[in-house]
Amino acid sequence: MTEVHHEDVAAYALGLLGEDERAAFERHLDGCELCAAEVGSFAAMGELIKGVHPDDLLPSPPDPQVESLLVRRAAAERRRRRLHRGLMSAAACLVVAAGVFLAVNSMTGAPNPDSIHGPARHLLMTGRTYSVTDPATGVTGVVGLEDKGWGTHVALELKGVKGPLQCRLTAFGDDGRSEVVASWGVPEKGYGVPGSPDPLVLHGGTSLPQSELNHFTIQTVDGRTLATVTV
Repeated sequence: MTEVHHEDVAAYALGLLGEDERAAFERHLDGCELCAAEVGSFAAMGELIKGVHPDDLLPSPPDPQVESLLVRRAAAERRRRRLHRGLMSAAACLVVAAGVFLAVNSMTGAPNPDSIHGPARHLLMTGRTYSVTDPATGVTGVVGLEDKGWGTHVALELKGVKGPLQCRLTAFGDDGRSEVVASWGVPEKGYGVPGSPDPLVLHGGTSLPQSELNHFTIQTVDGRTLATVTV
């Protein structure tokens, strides 16, 4: 039985196979979509040299390296196509991996205030930041602002507060408009105080554009102001 190789596609398309080899390869083409697809490409090369006598391609005496020129050129084309497919597959894998990373990151990106410790919490304070420490209450607030198409993304870091308290962060615009950005509860142990040094970090948003914001207030739900952050 004549042995068939995928590499024979170039020789077949260029008419370089013997009769038995050609018949065997044609049977192979019936079940191999890859080789069948490549035959057309190499057949076009065959059309370019149609009518050229092999002796016209050879010096005298014949040089074996020149005799195999077309086969080697066809093999090089196959390697180029294989490399291209490999690079495209690798690029596709990178795109899929990036999509998975972004999907996981979006699901886990909403911070749990009680789980934000050390330097990692500073990664959540994006955009332009403004801070204040209220001399009367000892509360320190840092507000981070980032422009969005829908308004302004607001991040808050809060320290120096003990509970139990129910609080809210309110945004005020230059025109006097106000919107509650976020609300939260402070446990008895508090945030950013001795015995509980980690700050509270949370995120919210306001429809007010960053350019129209005037200040933020950190208040208890009964109206007591803990700190005012001017922006």
